Amino acid sequence: MAVARREDRLQELLAKTGGPASPIVPMGADVGDVRSMEEMTSRVLRDRGVPDVVVANAGIGLDARFVETTDEALRRVFEVNVFGVARTIRPFLRGMIDRGSGRVVIVSSVVGRRGTPNYSAYAGSKFALHGMADALRPELCGTGVTVGIVCPSSTTTEFQEHLLRHGPPQKRTRVQFHTPESVARAIVSMARSRRRERILSPEGKLMLLLNAIAPGFMDWILAKVLLTEKR
Repeated sequence: MAVARREDRLQELLAKTGGPASPIVPMGADVGDVRSMEEMTSRVLRDRGVPDVVVANAGIGLDARFVETTDEALRRVFEVNVFGVARTIRPFLRGMIDRGSGRVVIVSSVVGRRGTPNYSAYAGSKFALHGMADALRPELCGTGVTVGIVCPSSTTTEFQEHLLRHGPPQKRTRVQFHTPESVARAIVSMARSRRRERILSPEGKLMLLLNAIAPGFMDWILAKVLLTEKR
């Protein structure tokens, strides 16, 4: 079952995967809307039962200096990236636990492990997902239900087009961009495994390594490489 806010994209997915013969069941829902998510989860449980795997992938970003990040913008990011993830996962957990099996895959970001300039709200929301997963894993110990996190770097999707912005933007200096297909393959791989976490890009792995060894030096690098001069 594929859930998304945009019905037109769900229909495109259905067409690409076989049309009426597709194994995918499209369903419209908005993770930022409590009632929409309640209706979606009720329908899934009624029509399909408890899923074997739940993937929480919805997210929005904000490109803004911390000093220019309003409460309203911060709440909007957390509403989708944190509360939306909880609304996606939580309704199915009890059934997975009772059944004795299940897999939860959360799509985070490498900035959920190391924040970067202009992305304090987005990074904070993604850090929250790692904390949520870390707390959830011991709660699920012995139940047969496991939690994995996938951490892409920049991906060639519509994410940048819908990015919220305030003030001078972060410099675009990415070494490598993921394709949607490569991230999808990583998600499928995580769904089939019991792995806790996967950092997808060499760039992200290097950043985390340098941050562990010399966090102050990493601060300096990120400031020099990613910060646009204040206008």
